[in-house]
Order: sequence, then C-alpha cells, then structure tokens
Amino acid sequence: MFLSDAVALACVGLSMCFTYRVFAKRPRNDMPLPPGPPGLPLIGNLLDVPKDNMWLKFDEYYKKYGDVVALRILGKTMIVVGSVEVASQLLEKRSSIYSDRVRLPMIVELMGWDRLFSIMRYGSQWREYRRVFHQHFNQSAVDKYQDIQARESRAFLRRLLETPEDFYDHIRFAFTAAIMDIAYGITVTDKNDKFVTMSEEAIESASLASRPGAFLVDFIPILKYVPAWVPGAGFKRKAEEWRHLKDRFINEPFDATKDEFGKGLVMRPSVASALLQRLPKVNAEEEELRARNVDATAFAGGADTTTAAIRVLFLALITHPDVQKRAQAELDTVVGNSHLPTFPDRGRLPYIEALIKETMRWLPIAPVGFPHAASEDDVFNGYLIPKGSLVFGNVWSMLHDPVAYPEPEKFKPERFLKDGKLNPEVRDPSVAAFGFGRRICPGRHLSDNAMYSIVSSLLSVFDIGPPLDGRGEPVLVIPQMSARVISSPVPFKCTIKPRSKAAEELIRETQTDEIRVG
Repeated sequence: MFLSDAVALACVGLSMCFTYRVFAKRPRNDMPLPPGPPGLPLIGNLLDVPKDNMWLKFDEYYKKYGDVVALRILGKTMIVVGSVEVASQLLEKRSSIYSDRVRLPMIVELMGWDRLFSIMRYGSQWREYRRVFHQHFNQSAVDKYQDIQARESRAFLRRLLETPEDFYDHIRFAFTAAIMDIAYGITVTDKNDKFVTMSEEAIESASLASRPGAFLVDFIPILKYVPAWVPGAGFKRKAEEWRHLKDRFINEPFDATKDEFGKGLVMRPSVASALLQRLPKVNAEEEELRARNVDATAFAGGADTTTAAIRVLFLALITHPDVQKRAQAELDTVVGNSHLPTFPDRGRLPYIEALIKETMRWLPIAPVGFPHAASEDDVFNGYLIPKGSLVFGNVWSMLHDPVAYPEPEKFKPERFLKDGKLNPEVRDPSVAAFGFGRRICPGRHLSDNAMYSIVSSLLSVFDIGPPLDGRGEPVLVIPQMSARVISSPVPFKCTIKPRSKAAEELIRETQTDEIRVG
C-alpha cells in the first residue's frame, strides 16, 4: 500500500527530507528523550516497529529499557508506556495533556472519518460528542438494552445449533444485530441484510486504514496532495472508494430511522429516534450531523470489539476444557437446566465473571490501544516527552505483568477469585483493556453486558471443543491474533455440540420475541 515506483519514490524522498528538516530537530531545552533502541539516519526506528504483533516487540523494549520507551520514526516521536502505574501517571493524572489524537491523513482527511469521535482531536467538539454518547451508554443507561442483548444471545444459540461450522460469522452477526437495534431500532435477521454487509465493509476499511504503518501518508502528510493518477498513488483511489463506504455506513441506517420518524410512525425505541426527537425545529444541521456520527460511533465500536472478545473466548474454551467444565458446573448449580441464564443471575455467578475478566486479559483485543497525542511538552522522570508525540499504552504488557498476574501466559480465571468470590485485590483488566483517561472507551458498559449475556448463555447449553481430524482425533489449535488496531483471533475451527438433548430442546424453544430479562 506504500508508493512504489520511481516517480512516487521521488516524491517520498523529497517529503522525507522536508519532514526530517522540520521535525527531526533535537527537542527543546536539550532534555533527553526516554531510552529506546538506536535508530538510523532519516528513518529513525522505522525498521524497529514490525507491522505484525507490534505489541510483542513493544513488550521486549519495555523489559529492556524500562516503563517509558521512546522511538523516532521519520522525525516523529513515539512513546510506549509499558506499565499500569506509568499509564496512570501520564494518561490519567495528566489527561489534560494526553487526551489529543495524532493527525491521521488517510482515515480522517482522505476517507472523511473526521466526525468519528474516537479518533477526533481533543477539544470542545469532541467533548460535546462524548457528552451525547455518554447519555445513552453510561452504566445506568445500558440496562435498558438488556432485552435486546438477551434476544440476540438466544438467536445466536439457535444459529450455532443449525450451522455450528459458521460460528465465526455468527458471533459477529449477534453483535451487529444487537447494536443495529440499539442504535437505530432496526431489526435484522439475515447476515446478508444490506445494512449488515454495508456496515461490515465500512468497519473493515476503517480498521485497515487505521493500522499503524499501513499508509505512508500518515507519516508524510504532504503525500495526500499527490494526484490519484500518479503511478503508485493507489492509496488515493482506495481512500475514495472507502470514503463512499463510510458515507453509506453513517447515513443509510440513520436515514431509514429518520424516514419513519418523519412519517409519524410508531417507532421502536433507539438512540437515533431519541436524538431525532431532540433536534431543534430550525437550524438543526449541526445537531443532526452529530447525531448521525454518534450513532455510527456506537455501531462501529459495538459490533467490532465485543465480536473479537467472544472469538478469544472460543479460543480459550477449546484449549482449556477444565475452565469450560468449571463454568458449566457453576451455571448448573446456580441457574439449573430448565431455563437460560438471565441478567439477575449475574451476581451469583462469580466464576463466569472471572472468566470474562480473564478473556479480556489473556489476549487483549486492543493490545497497543489507540495512540494518544501529547498536546504540549511534558517532563516525566527527567525525560522530555515532546509536544505532538504519539503515546501508546502497551496494553499487552500491562495485562501480562507477572507480578499482577502470575503465569500471565496461562488462561486462569481462578486468579480473580478467593474463597469462591471475586478477589478485589487482583487488578481488574479494565484498568487497561478499555483505554485510559478521558479517552477510555465510552461503550465499555454495553460491551460488558453483551459479554455476560453471550458467555453465560453459550456455556449453559453448548460444549465447545477442538476441531477433529479425519480419524476423529483432536487437532491442536495455536492461538494467533491479527495485526490490527482491534486484534481478533485468526480464523480457526472448533466443534460445537449441545450439552444434552434437554439443552437442544431449550435452544429450540427460545423465541426472539418472547424474552424476559428477569
């Protein structure tokens, strides 16, 4: 995806020289940067940051150089934070400095995701978008979506029963259907629904565009002015194609809700309908634009992150059968076999709770998080963190800290328990898994409810096992994660079978329109 021919490389060379002259000057007041690997002239540490499994390389640097590591890439400073303690000091306690986002020409300026507030620059507009989002997804507000989440969990069980080999797609559809209803009041029952396919394509393109190092224009912004017809400027043509997908993603489901609203029809409750009802009678253009993008942010985050987390759960279950048996024993004792778990059961299921926490910790779905940007020079422990630095909280290192989590490579939900209850002395993975400071994931409460609904329902009626070869022998599955901002397990196979005939009947008896939460 980088520019490749002679003409394009000439542009790149000139731009790199310009960038180096402007940005590669020694930081002000001659204070040293934090320690880190030595770099090369012009490109700095560009070759020291791999595209795949970046978090593992960052973990090596953290162990070698300390809690704060500096790298220089094409004249820009990258700061990697490897411990919860330092992340708290910088990203939490000094959040007024570290709440900005770095300039991203590909996804923001060329593709037009400038109103997606998860990547929006810090300021009054971001605060207003975040405030509106928080009204609908704070810890108290998300409880009203439990009916929808329970309904889609049961629909997920039925799809697994009918076509277990398609479990990977069923996971995504379960969350896409739920967030479509929550955000827009639109019910979808088919994975080929136009809204589903369109949203998946748009989210996939945004994920590819935001991958660190994927496009040279993010390091050398002047390249965005290269005409699309220039050989090697394929990123411009790709950006235009992806921009069209983005427009559809933001507008089409919202317009469907708006059309019903305008006709005065009885509407299903949704975030979109609530926002439409609050629009002023005149001069509502800016408020409506905000409503569209707040809804789109909810949709993008809700469908992508929790999907990846449940796929991690499946990996854990097929590689740790003892964990599955213990979780099922708790469900059988507390809930029984005559009905599926409900939200009121949650407080009596500590092992299920510990299982969810360990799923978040073991293979974190945002292993390097999304980079913060320093809005001004800062000094930490005698080192300078220059204005404009990209600051990564290496979530992988924090959630694999051997002091906080002995034997961190092992999947052990019991690490969060003591005397049959959750142990408050063990660090909760949420201190890192959902981000930091003012940029912490605002949809984390919705995701938490979704995780509980799927995990408890799934384990109450299904056995998840490794795939089998032609002789019926288990096949070893080695966990592998994709190299994206939202990292998901590389596709794998498994066996999925009802735990009993009674469990199968229970699955078939559930109806999508007859769900009680408690």
